[in-house]
Amino acid sequence: MRAEITNPLAAMSTETSPSDSAPPSSTTDLTGRTLGEFQIIRRLGKGGMAEVYLAEQTSLQRQVAIKVLRTEFLSDAAYVKRFKHEATAAGGLNHPNIVQVYSIGEQDGIHFIAQEYVRGGNLRDLMRKRGPLELPLALHLMKQVAAALQVAGAAGIVHRDIKPENILLTKKGEAKVADFGLAQLTQGGERVAMTQVGITMGTPLYMSPEQVAGKPVDHRSDIYSFGAMSYHMLAGRPPFTGESPLAVAVQHLNDKPRSLKEHRPDLPAAVCNLVMQMMAKRREDRYADAQTILTDIKSLQKQLAGKDAGSSELLLGTSQPSRRLKLPSARLLDRPLRQQLLRLGLSGVVVLAAGAGIGWTQRLRDPFLAPLPPPVEVPQQATISGQYFHAMVQGNDEAAWKAVVDYPAGPDGRRDEMERKSAAVRLAIIYLQHDRIDEAAQIFHEFRQIGAADPWRETHGIAGEAIVASLRGNVAQSKQLIDDVDRRTNTLIDAKLKQLLDEARERNSRG
Repeated sequence: MRAEITNPLAAMSTETSPSDSAPPSSTTDLTGRTLGEFQIIRRLGKGGMAEVYLAEQTSLQRQVAIKVLRTEFLSDAAYVKRFKHEATAAGGLNHPNIVQVYSIGEQDGIHFIAQEYVRGGNLRDLMRKRGPLELPLALHLMKQVAAALQVAGAAGIVHRDIKPENILLTKKGEAKVADFGLAQLTQGGERVAMTQVGITMGTPLYMSPEQVAGKPVDHRSDIYSFGAMSYHMLAGRPPFTGESPLAVAVQHLNDKPRSLKEHRPDLPAAVCNLVMQMMAKRREDRYADAQTILTDIKSLQKQLAGKDAGSSELLLGTSQPSRRLKLPSARLLDRPLRQQLLRLGLSGVVVLAAGAGIGWTQRLRDPFLAPLPPPVEVPQQATISGQYFHAMVQGNDEAAWKAVVDYPAGPDGRRDEMERKSAAVRLAIIYLQHDRIDEAAQIFHEFRQIGAADPWRETHGIAGEAIVASLRGNVAQSKQLIDDVDRRTNTLIDAKLKQLLDEARERNSRG
């Protein structure tokens, strides 16, 4: 039996407004005014309930974000109450992955919240720029969102509107969950309702089935929305689309999304399974809490980082043997790499994002002779993981990847971190793309010389040398090296290098 929406009109609203027929309005620009100890600098943007300003907190001489309740809501006591409730809910949460609320105030009829100002963009911006995110980058962000939801869930707070726009990204690679404007508190086991019965609030692209149906929600609703957002991060598109918000909402109730493997054949089955479990229609079939998700993501990161690289399997929750999943062989996701490089078009800007694994729609006449952008100074991040994240966001930036390879060794003197190894492979790929074959060959040779002491580097070195041999016309040598790679079934090869290796196979077959 197909589920039905309790209040279909509720699901059609993507904004939290008192009436669909209410005329649009906005607050007067407050730039230059002072609200308490906050000097307004400029307007940043507008949300469903509030306008957001950049301000300086004069007492602490720091920049903050000020959310001001829009004028059209001031006459509605319920909206004023919910606006204040946002500060109460989020103000009690103190975590690096949650936007910190500092204070709430009212002056001359202006209701406002002062909160942490996050310099950077948001996940929506990143996905628009990069398309489907590479698995390491996606897991890096998913882990931080899961950590935030774990803290909120433990405090009895349900966000109710997890979506890419509400995941702010700092320049250091930190993800911060923002906007608890739709939050509900659970006090003493009783839900504190801040909306009318049956009224659905949230964003249809990521709504849980129970939200769509206007039913009570708990932290598992956020888990569903988190899963839908993770699906979008990895697939490059949300799980459901439609001609109207209602059409999308109905699919969350009744339809099963396309398999992630159809969008991303390169993804390990364990990763797809994690996302799909978060998106189970019945809340009882989802993860019980965000802490379990966080544990599984960390386990996947550890295994993908090569600490368990000797195994062709990835495990979700080692305490649950039934969740052992076979890791499939990587297959091509994109068109051949030579077809992926674009020049800037006269009619618009094409964003260079080779690291994201997205195809290109325009070709250079000879992409392997395309000049690299001039080197720029790369800021050093606090950790090598942060440096790696910075490079991934930059895309095909030679200097950014070099900064990861050359990152200072830690106190233990180690220089074999997975981030450093992966960055070296990316650097070699950039060299191949720009016909700097000798420089790429040097990296692959050094990797291969390490031998059995590091199977991941040895295998990638052999794969790289096979590509180099093919480009140099040494077909027999390339085929021999490829055969060696194929025998090493226990090591998962970098997806971009795998694409180049498949190109070498095709080139060898013609030669």
